[in-house]
Amino acid sequence: MLLRAVVVSWSLWLCLPLSLLAQQKVEPGTGSAPAPALARVHVIGASVSGGFRDGPLTGAKEPGDSVTLQHVLKAWCGEHAVASTHPPLQMLAMFTDPVAIGEKQIQATRKAKPDHVVAIDFPFWFAYGYFGGGDEAAQRAARYRQGLELLASLEVPVLVGDLPDMQGAARRMLSPAQIPAPELLQRLNQDLATFVQQHPKLRIVPLAALVARMKNDGIVLPLAKGELRTPPGALLQGDKLHANRLGMAYLGLQLQPALQALFPAGHPLRAQSWSFEQFVAACGADDELENVRAAVKAAAGAGK
Repeated sequence: MLLRAVVVSWSLWLCLPLSLLAQQKVEPGTGSAPAPALARVHVIGASVSGGFRDGPLTGAKEPGDSVTLQHVLKAWCGEHAVASTHPPLQMLAMFTDPVAIGEKQIQATRKAKPDHVVAIDFPFWFAYGYFGGGDEAAQRAARYRQGLELLASLEVPVLVGDLPDMQGAARRMLSPAQIPAPELLQRLNQDLATFVQQHPKLRIVPLAALVARMKNDGIVLPLAKGELRTPPGALLQGDKLHANRLGMAYLGLQLQPALQALFPAGHPLRAQSWSFEQFVAACGADDELENVRAAVKAAAGAGK
């Protein structure tokens, strides 16, 4: 009996390390557990996120320039996360059929299996665009709700922008008939706030206030050598609808707190805090920044 007990004890002792090794999933020849998979941040949306560039094909006298939102996030994430996106051409075409293209983006997002989704301008064309006959406000509200429900069907955190007022955009790009009335925009943004309260995975990014400052007041750029106030519209392309490279850099800066909050404590991106100049460099907007600086300086000199 004593010999049998000793044999059983030795058998258990030999099995214990093997079970621990199995739990740790040690890679052969490495002596350490494999690194965890990188978090994936996936971008969906419309033309701003898709990097629309204004130009002669859209009736512009001067060519515009921009970058995709994925380009901005890929630089910001670096080696700490993967930034992916939907095919930009489909995002640029969102205005043609927001329901069908929006559903495709949601289906593709599920296949991508991201940990986080950035959908800043995804709802835009669910509220904007042409609506035929009947109660236009009710039709806009119903389709806007449809867009929000598509986002809510995703099972991961989603950053979504509220609706900006794009009155004043070039008519060659956006007809006044496509723009919801100001009071309706206000109501739809209230609907968004209520919807987000009911769907905690959705998180609002204040896009409307940002665009209003870009259009009407100009932006105070937080440069290391001192603040620089831009003229109104300086961060938009000639169509007065889409951000230029400098505008995308500023959008990245404004998104940064919401992006940080997506990651758990201890993750490198939770504490990453880029300066505005870093976003400018990532967007290739150095020349645009210098042009704005020169314009501000010239205007100040002319005013003396």
